[in-house]
Amino acid sequence: MTQRSFRPVRLPMYDWPEVASETQELEVALTDEICSALAIAPSALEPWDPEISLYDLWTYPALLLAQTCGYPLTHKLAGKVYLLGAPHYRATGCKGAKYCSQIVVAANSPFRSLTDLKGARAVYNGPDSQSGMNAFRDTIAPMSDGGGFFESVVESGGHLASMDAVAKGRADVAAIDGVCWALAEQEKPGLANQLRALAQTAQVPGLPFITSKHLGAETHAEISAAVSRVLSNPQTEKSRKRLRICGFSKLSLADYQVILDMEADARARNYSVLA
Repeated sequence: MTQRSFRPVRLPMYDWPEVASETQELEVALTDEICSALAIAPSALEPWDPEISLYDLWTYPALLLAQTCGYPLTHKLAGKVYLLGAPHYRATGCKGAKYCSQIVVAANSPFRSLTDLKGARAVYNGPDSQSGMNAFRDTIAPMSDGGGFFESVVESGGHLASMDAVAKGRADVAAIDGVCWALAEQEKPGLANQLRALAQTAQVPGLPFITSKHLGAETHAEISAAVSRVLSNPQTEKSRKRLRICGFSKLSLADYQVILDMEADARARNYSVLA
């Protein structure tokens, strides 16, 4: 390995302040194991620019490891990164490397079924989110009759903001990443207790671990093996338990085709936009 501009592992997708220390511990463990496997000296690592965008982080030419979302993986990042696989999470609706979203409403709301949501006010985290938008759209599409289903749909900027909007009555419903929902129940019970899971979306492969496509097949295999070791190592069990990580599976891009299929099905139903 002659590249001199590697950066430490970054896991930005569930890096809430409440679990920041555990996230950092796991990032350090992954960085150390990968660097050991690839014979990268500590002096070869440079810190990330704290202002770097997620897209620039994900597409960094010497990226060792980062976590992204399945929707960017199959869209904006297509052909630009190398997929390693996905962690397993302990959360309702998660099985192996698969996860889903929880469609949540206020705990005291009158909604008892998905059909009750007709004419409700929806909120979602962002247009490039599998859990907050694409899975939500896929769930509502069969009931949409090719037209608008909700009274209004607004973008919040994040799952926590969506949960807060529903809890405070600014919106009626949101689709929340199942891991985020589990973390909210664990770390923010005051917020989670104001909400109620009404339904689950379909399962898809979880948030993927990626690396640079420029590193080569042998290096990709070594990084994947290093990730597997760290995510099964008793020494990382404490931090992984807090982060609800309990394993890792190698995956292929074909496994994520289901995300594109969801999108295509919604379009076929004339429901291409969550509305």
